[in-house]
Amino acid sequence: MQDLSSARTMVNRWMQDQGARFSVIRQGSRQVADAPFDPIPRTLAARDFTYLEQGLIQRVSALNLFLSDIYGHRMILRDGVIPEEFVYSSPDFRPECMHLRPIKDIYTHITATDLIHTADGKWYAMEDSLAAPAGITYPHFARKLLKARFPEDYMAPGLCDNCGLDILLRQLYRDVLEGKPGLEGGLVVLLRVDGDADFEIQYLAGLTGAVAAEAGDLVVMDNKVYYRSPRGGYQRVSILHRMAPDRALDPLCFDEPTGGIPHLMEAYSAGNIAILNAPGCSLAEDRGLLAFIPDMIRYYLDETPLLPNVPAYLPWYEDQREYILSHMDSLFFKDVASDRRTAAIRGSTLTAEQRETMKKAIEADPRHFMAQEIVAAERL
Repeated sequence: MQDLSSARTMVNRWMQDQGARFSVIRQGSRQVADAPFDPIPRTLAARDFTYLEQGLIQRVSALNLFLSDIYGHRMILRDGVIPEEFVYSSPDFRPECMHLRPIKDIYTHITATDLIHTADGKWYAMEDSLAAPAGITYPHFARKLLKARFPEDYMAPGLCDNCGLDILLRQLYRDVLEGKPGLEGGLVVLLRVDGDADFEIQYLAGLTGAVAAEAGDLVVMDNKVYYRSPRGGYQRVSILHRMAPDRALDPLCFDEPTGGIPHLMEAYSAGNIAILNAPGCSLAEDRGLLAFIPDMIRYYLDETPLLPNVPAYLPWYEDQREYILSHMDSLFFKDVASDRRTAAIRGSTLTAEQRETMKKAIEADPRHFMAQEIVAAERL
């Protein structure tokens, strides 16, 4: 126990020294917090890992097909699987991306899905992050430190280490450019828009050899994107791996008056740069659309969903709204928009006044809220 305690202290100190911190939104304000770290690695049985792998591949495949469809022929709407009004009224729907096809028609290169494991051994998906999924570097960095301190713990027979993030990212970059001679040989740039992701950007750059940059370091010339080197000169950019929302990509395309890279979307439309993840994919982060993912899987893949959602309710539907408002104590409440990822509000913690305020907000704008059942997580 003393070794574990000292390891926790050591790793936490190293993470703080390296600036491994992340921002959270609490009570409406953005706060910076230390990355939490547990020195005891969690292991998954092979059968659990295989189940999650298959369920997540199925889920992400359906989300990619959904995005390709919505920004293309919109067949899922024409067939009435999802109401048109529900999609088009999403705060994350980007009409600017209609009929813009990403390279190899891949929208979801990297996806983060929040999972919950219950005391009775079941797994559930809570929500997904696609536009700029972040956070993987913190546990990866911490595990590498701990592995160096206790290498014997990672040498147990039958244990598969999952620290190959650098290998996976390099392979992803190669796969994106494969068969695209006009893009090969350019830089991979990690794009940031503020200081929140500084550690993550720098860490990923060190792992992969990519260049960490801000929007002001990039310029579009002749429909191609170039990196303005601090040593002088310009270098062609092949892949833009963004840690930025859609609206921060191009001020001439999206409704964002400052920041971004002017004319970036023109270069993207011409196929002269790959953007990971593709512009427009924040639509699949809309928490309201979460409830339709099982329908997407059945519609696009003709398969039975493997990984269930945490049960969710949409006040957009009158009958579900009535249920939500009469069962507030047993539900979490969330804003659906990807750029307002505030913490979930637990109905049972609301005062009478707060409860009334929440009810009025839901009734006034039901499309912007969703509710999820409170699922008891397994205690480790």
